[in-house]
Amino acid sequence: MLGGTLNRGDANRRSRPYCFRRCKLSSSTNIESLPDDLLFQILLEVPAQDIQKGARLVCKKWHRIICNRRFVDAHLHHSTPGIIVDIRRHSSPAVFAATGRGRVEISKFNFVFRDRAPASCNGLIVEDNYISNPATNKRFDLPAYSAKLGRGICYAIAYAEVSKQYKVVLMHCSKYNEPLEILKCAILTVGVDKSWRHLHMKNLSIGAPVTTDGFVHWPRSDDTHVLTLNVETEIFTETPVPKVCVQRPKYYMSTGKSLSLLVLCGGYSFEVWEMKPEMGEWTKLFKIDLEPLKGRFGHLVNKFCLAHIRLIGWLNYPEVLALRISASQLCVIYNVRTQEIDYFEVYYLSGYHNYGVHRNSLVWLSGC
Repeated sequence: MLGGTLNRGDANRRSRPYCFRRCKLSSSTNIESLPDDLLFQILLEVPAQDIQKGARLVCKKWHRIICNRRFVDAHLHHSTPGIIVDIRRHSSPAVFAATGRGRVEISKFNFVFRDRAPASCNGLIVEDNYISNPATNKRFDLPAYSAKLGRGICYAIAYAEVSKQYKVVLMHCSKYNEPLEILKCAILTVGVDKSWRHLHMKNLSIGAPVTTDGFVHWPRSDDTHVLTLNVETEIFTETPVPKVCVQRPKYYMSTGKSLSLLVLCGGYSFEVWEMKPEMGEWTKLFKIDLEPLKGRFGHLVNKFCLAHIRLIGWLNYPEVLALRISASQLCVIYNVRTQEIDYFEVYYLSGYHNYGVHRNSLVWLSGC
């Protein structure tokens, strides 16, 4: 597959926007005459940002379909996850890259992230005490946290399916760099709570949070357990890491529904484990091989080895994995089943980048 390149000019370029001039295409063809179910399926194929800027404004019928909760939920699950690239250089806006129409498509967000790569859930991003949806340009300010806080604030956001509420978890850390030393932990139900509620959490040294459906997970820095918060019940549990995985290089990543663990097992191979949060049990599933990346990108890095590969997350579990090649600014989308490779490169002379998995959507918050 062909790779793409992102430079200064490309940062402002995106796929050609949809142009809707009128509902009636001709005297013999009228979009208004299409059944609602068929129009529903057609609109599912339109990216969230294009729906926001154009499609919802075409006519009352389109607006009614698009603004329906059923369509918003269906569009969310139909959308393709991509990679946030947060460029730390002269307040540069972050970019979003995803596969579409057989290639990597790149668009630019309209705001700049102030700290580490922001927390993301269902297209919503939480950072610096506010929630936003980059695709719709909506923003909601969170209540101020009353405690005297230092510099180390870290957020996570998750969706509680039973109560149908989004909840934001705030962690006051002694520092930004991992391992995180948690001093205080608080939670807020978005659109309901007027202030943060403190959660009782042991003072642990943990890694960065990973969000799955209804849960937030933190790997303990001693590599023995994973701390999990059920955002519905707001109860913490601890799950032991499989003994065969302890003290081995590993990555924790969300599959969406569950927590996955990729453990190095020699060479360029990883074992993939999965934890069901409700059960607190790990299951060993399969192995993946990253050896093809060496043949494709080995010439870009002197003495290429596994240390030059940094995993970002699953874009389509269990097949499509996002990763980057360090020291080259390459972001790679790799199909671990077919070994197909797509990529793009971010050209900036200075600064550094943060990376994360995000899904553009039309989702917004009840009561906001």
